[in-house]
Amino acid sequence: MPRYCFICPECDDTAEVVCPMKDCSLPQICVCGAKMRRDFAAQQINAGNKEYAKTKWSDSLAISPDQVAEHKRLYPDIPIDNQCRPGFDNYRQHSDYLDKCGFTKVAQKRKRRGRRISGGKKAEANVEKQA
Repeated sequence: MPRYCFICPECDDTAEVVCPMKDCSLPQICVCGAKMRRDFAAQQINAGNKEYAKTKWSDSLAISPDQVAEHKRLYPDIPIDNQCRPGFDNYRQHSDYLDKCGFTKVAQKRKRRGRRISGGKKAEANVEKQA
């Protein structure tokens, strides 16, 4: 379900409401009692950008504990967690890190979709049994 942001014109309090699209135009009431209005600018922040909602920790790029000091020297903007995994806040940061380290991101193989053929040997066997 979509999220809608509302702001109170009286106290500047904000609220995020999760509701069906048909209910997004229903009035929202603030705790101060004023009628809240939709905050379209706040909704646009997360729409369409490539920012991660929260930090992504990469298991596949984890380093040895002996390499943490060197990593912090070379990549000060990339945090390391207690399991020695680098964390990324957006797609660009992740892509730049892979380029600097000399890694190549390989596209995942997609499973081919087979064609369904009606009938076949089982259908023929069922027809012969019924006859």
